[in-house]
Amino acid sequence: MKDLTATIEKIRSILDFPILKTDLLNIELGNLLLGLVVFFTAAKLIPTLVRRLMSFGLFSKIRDQETNQWLRRFTSFIFMVILTVSSLTIIGFPFRLFGSFWHFTLFTVQDNTIELGNILMGLILLYPGIRFSRYLSTEFKTLFLKRLRIDAGTRNTLEALSRYLMVFIVVLFVLTIVGIPLTAFTILGGALAIGVGLGSQNLVNNFLSGLVLMTEKPLKVNDIVELENRRGIVEHIGGRSTRIKTFDNVRMVIPNSKLLENTVINWSLIDNYLRREISVGVSYGSPATKVGELLRQVVANHNQVEKKPEPVILFDKFGDDALIFKILFWVQINDTINPFVIESDIRYGIYDILEKEQITIAYPQRDVHLDSVKPIEVSVIKSDKK
Repeated sequence: MKDLTATIEKIRSILDFPILKTDLLNIELGNLLLGLVVFFTAAKLIPTLVRRLMSFGLFSKIRDQETNQWLRRFTSFIFMVILTVSSLTIIGFPFRLFGSFWHFTLFTVQDNTIELGNILMGLILLYPGIRFSRYLSTEFKTLFLKRLRIDAGTRNTLEALSRYLMVFIVVLFVLTIVGIPLTAFTILGGALAIGVGLGSQNLVNNFLSGLVLMTEKPLKVNDIVELENRRGIVEHIGGRSTRIKTFDNVRMVIPNSKLLENTVINWSLIDNYLRREISVGVSYGSPATKVGELLRQVVANHNQVEKKPEPVILFDKFGDDALIFKILFWVQINDTINPFVIESDIRYGIYDILEKEQITIAYPQRDVHLDSVKPIEVSVIKSDKK
């Protein structure tokens, strides 16, 4: 019994061994070990706790995978902060030390004291606020805007504007939490104006151009546009730039100001019907009426050519060496229908059917006629060169 008591006293003396002892801190070996055990044990349990938490209540209603992921990370971060503070308190860091750290004064704005804790709280609230703004704007589009009888471009514009509005409200709320008065932004506004004059013109110009694109809507999401001799579909209109997916599956990221300052052809501004034209020449002596019927047959048989308006076959003109026919037809273009492929298919069909009917597709030729009063004398002169 005496040996057990002596052993316990020895262990206690070891655990009570002072590692760091000051007026503020009193860290003993036992408290240090206990704090570390609590920290590493709880850290292992945090992922399971977060997973269980995300399966209950309001969290279970969030189906968006990206939102779920960042929300899990953010919740884990909050738990880790709480665990770290608790473990340090167990180790021997007095709680008033954290209070002093939290209330540490950084600066003063118009007689308002800005403390470190306010800054940290603002940053902690700013991140989920901005992320939730994006999620809520997407839900607003899915649950409300899709029920309205408006086009996709208008829905995307309203979604973007709602997101900007919510981000603006979040920023104002965070500034209130931090303690910065809104009247201080009269000074910041002047500084911002100087910054714009020194180098932020492009950023502000692109942002304002993005708002013009969203409100005036010269082009919308899913529109088919042509810029710099490249055609594509508008995928996204953002605050700074617009993303266009070309028919070659290449993404073009274009500053919004460039779309307003340069000529952009919008093939689907009103609708996505596009008229195409193919010319073909047959040799003189070909049955013109039959050629027109054959051309109409080829165009009508293509399943991607619109039936209304109907294709038009024109006997365009008497060319220098051919009878010129012009084919006008309409296609409804989108990301799966390429008008150049349709034109190629029709040319193949025209060639095959005219060859089958033995109608010659004309090629350039010239007939030279010599007119003279008397027969032209032709003589062969032997050259003196050997």
